[in-house]
Amino acid sequence: MSKDRQKIKQLIIILIILAMAVGMGATIGGVTWIIKRSPDISDYGQWQTSESSVVYASNGEVLTKLYKEDRIYVPIKKIPKNLQDAIVAIEDERFYQHYGIDIRGILRAIWVDIKAMAKVEGASTITQQLAKNALLTHEKLFSRKLQEMYIAMQFERMYTKKEILEFYLNEIFLGHSAYGVQSAAKFYFNKDVEELTLAESALIAGLPKAPNSYSPYRNIEKARKRRNLVLSKMLEQGYITQREYKEAITEEIKLERAEENNAEIAPYFVEYIRKELLDKFGAKQVYTGGLKIYTTLDLDMQKKAQETVDNAFETNYLPTIVREKGQSKTQPQIALLTIDPHTGYIKAMIGGRGDDKFNRTTQAYRQPGSAFKPFVYATAIKQGAGTGTVVDDTPKGYKTTLNGDEDELWIPRNYDGEYHGPTTLRIALAKSLNVSAVKLLERVGINNTISVAKSLGIRNLVPEDRNLSLALGGLTKGLTPLEMATAYGVFATGGIKTDPIAITKVEDNNGNIILSNEVHRNIVLDESVAYLVTDMLKSAISRGPLVWGTGWRAYLGRPAAGKTGTTSDYTDAWFVGYTPDLVTSVWLGEDSPTRMEYQMKDKEGNLIKDGTGKVKTNIVSSGEASKIWGDYMKKVVENRPVKEFKRPNNIIAKEICIEDGLLPNQYCPIVTRREELFIEGTEPTEVGTLHKATAEIKIDKSTGLIATDYCPPEEIVTKTYQVETGIIVDGTGVPIKKIDPETKLPLTDEEGNYIFETIPTKECDIHAPANPAEEIKDKIFDFFNLLRGRE
Repeated sequence: MSKDRQKIKQLIIILIILAMAVGMGATIGGVTWIIKRSPDISDYGQWQTSESSVVYASNGEVLTKLYKEDRIYVPIKKIPKNLQDAIVAIEDERFYQHYGIDIRGILRAIWVDIKAMAKVEGASTITQQLAKNALLTHEKLFSRKLQEMYIAMQFERMYTKKEILEFYLNEIFLGHSAYGVQSAAKFYFNKDVEELTLAESALIAGLPKAPNSYSPYRNIEKARKRRNLVLSKMLEQGYITQREYKEAITEEIKLERAEENNAEIAPYFVEYIRKELLDKFGAKQVYTGGLKIYTTLDLDMQKKAQETVDNAFETNYLPTIVREKGQSKTQPQIALLTIDPHTGYIKAMIGGRGDDKFNRTTQAYRQPGSAFKPFVYATAIKQGAGTGTVVDDTPKGYKTTLNGDEDELWIPRNYDGEYHGPTTLRIALAKSLNVSAVKLLERVGINNTISVAKSLGIRNLVPEDRNLSLALGGLTKGLTPLEMATAYGVFATGGIKTDPIAITKVEDNNGNIILSNEVHRNIVLDESVAYLVTDMLKSAISRGPLVWGTGWRAYLGRPAAGKTGTTSDYTDAWFVGYTPDLVTSVWLGEDSPTRMEYQMKDKEGNLIKDGTGKVKTNIVSSGEASKIWGDYMKKVVENRPVKEFKRPNNIIAKEICIEDGLLPNQYCPIVTRREELFIEGTEPTEVGTLHKATAEIKIDKSTGLIATDYCPPEEIVTKTYQVETGIIVDGTGVPIKKIDPETKLPLTDEEGNYIFETIPTKECDIHAPANPAEEIKDKIFDFFNLLRGRE
């Protein structure tokens, strides 16, 4: 029996030894596992701490921040001693004595929790919090707690207390979107951290335990009590005097959130540059890398642009309706973009109305309408035309395929329903004559025009656009306001194309330049060609006396040029214009192309009706777009010096006859003589023969023959004709073409020459004396009287 007991005793001892060995092995294995899976912090000081990237406007003001966590890293030397002491006093009073783990604090916390029968007090040191916040997940596992303690000891071994405190003060979450003491100082007091008072430092130091609960924006009294607790701890631990304590606890909490609403002023611009940054650097560096991003946005111009747009809609000068379809329910939409054509800097950008992120300045491809015409005219000038070159604004039919029908006749028409006959390029462009534009495109060539447009920056032309409707802006895909502003900028600069730029440079958080966008300029058009286009576009916004342009609402009273554009069904309305220094494009339309015809309302929102009770409607067109452009640009340029467009030395002025574009002859009326511009060597040298010596003839309307004394006065009309040819001319001496009554097109002979109206060669034989016998008697009587007179 004694032997059995001895064996059992030996077995128990062996089992105990084995258990101890297993336990020791498990402990060693567990520690090894923790060490292996803990991150290396030996180079923590060089880690890219998560830090907000800051976006600046062109004047250096903060436009917005880009961040995952809003953090601005500051060195410990810029953090007030009071704030450092306050954090230590409330979070870890033995920070300067322990080695990462506060054993006394742990025992005290356990005793407090046992007495309260609940978890009341934590025991994590500042170093442990740093380890948890910066490196680990927040899983509530025992192994994670051991890892945290291990890493905290590693921090204490590798870094000084000052370095650990710096890391911590830049890492901690302090409520709302603020990470780190610099962001918190800005968020709560609109100050840099080094400017904080003792009381303000204490308030921020009280936040880490429960940032949202102690936020003064949410509960000012709770925040005050927490601040005062921090101050009392500082007093107890000898960081401040009794006097400093009393002054601090009586200090009023004056909250002042940093002004960060500049992003709201330019939300589409911010989104535009954000996407560009993400493409170049990736999300991690953009949101956590502490980049400094310098942009081209002019806050003053942006505010004026927004003010102008808001005014246009708020005063019912433009309507606001709600649609179920479209990128935004708010319709119609608008896009406005301003660029410095010499640098390409984007100065102002409004991508729409409402809360959607669809940027209509860069993402909306819309039909440009007549705003495309300057590219046709630029091609003509490039081929040797001048502002006085004449195009025939008369009807002409073109065989085309429409609605699947072969050889259907397309007859371009002007917006006013009239035809204007021989017209100079200046007048045709200023009045936006469709017929002239189509004929000019036919003359200069579709491919040539597309080539010029592409060279100016129009990128989205496709093979299907190779047809005569190109002259009227009838495109397959459409263009963006950014494209239009870039292309018109070439005219403003005298032929130099400049790539658009939104970001000038980007610095990393150490101040190193990691991106520098240089200005890229290319000469794409002869300066003389650009100048003549500009001179014609100046007439397009003229208010007389020689021409009243379609863009007259954009008139600035200083050198400026521009062009309207409206699609035939009023789904798109444009005005693109420029001064010597700025180019701005304005677009109006609904996201889902819809005719912009709306019921008219008064300022109170009541429908306006006519005398019959019918609700009046208004059609939004390029007139509204040009007015917005004019209202905005007047604000922008009012304090800027007046500048002229630079005129090249080889531009000459020549008096021409505007009916044929040639030098006037002696018969040209004063009203048809006009001084126009040409590139030297392309000016007309031939004297025109259109105007000739004229005479008048009376014609009987009912017969079309020469009127006699017997034709009733009401049937007689006076016609002017060329003595040499017998061709009837209009009031300015222009020959009148014969028109086909069915097609309404000018008649031509077999060789394609126009057939003109000519005077009759026979007298009217329909009208006779009322009493022939009396007439004979009177003639005999007159004959005898004549004989007596000779006697």
